[in-house]
Amino acid sequence: MIESSARKSSDESLGMRVFEVSKQRAVERCISRWRNGLRADWMLLSQDDIANLRWIAGEVWAAKTREEWDSLHFSKVDLQHTRVVVAHADRLRRHRVNHAQTLNAVVDILHTAREATYAAERGGEDQLPC
Repeated sequence: MIESSARKSSDESLGMRVFEVSKQRAVERCISRWRNGLRADWMLLSQDDIANLRWIAGEVWAAKTREEWDSLHFSKVDLQHTRVVVAHADRLRRHRVNHAQTLNAVVDILHTAREATYAAERGGEDQLPC
């Protein structure tokens, strides 16, 4: 009985650790892509802004499905939209506004950035091809 309880606890902590490591890796890839997409504009972000981006990326990763996470294109987000995402993250961290609503707003911004970039690359088309 004691051994079973210890094993369950060990399995649980291992699972939590795997989750955290996976989340950290996903966030690092996300931030790298975001930085590459912004190029020189990345230098206009403060360390607090970058910390907020890391935090909100981790929250989105934890809340969304793998398929939806993989559909997000962080490299397509411009500085203006990045600042809006930072503001959402800051409000959520400091003021505990509606978590699900804020994450959905951030995901919408990321999807909008992707669609806007695609449209610009395709000469003004406003829809992704089916």
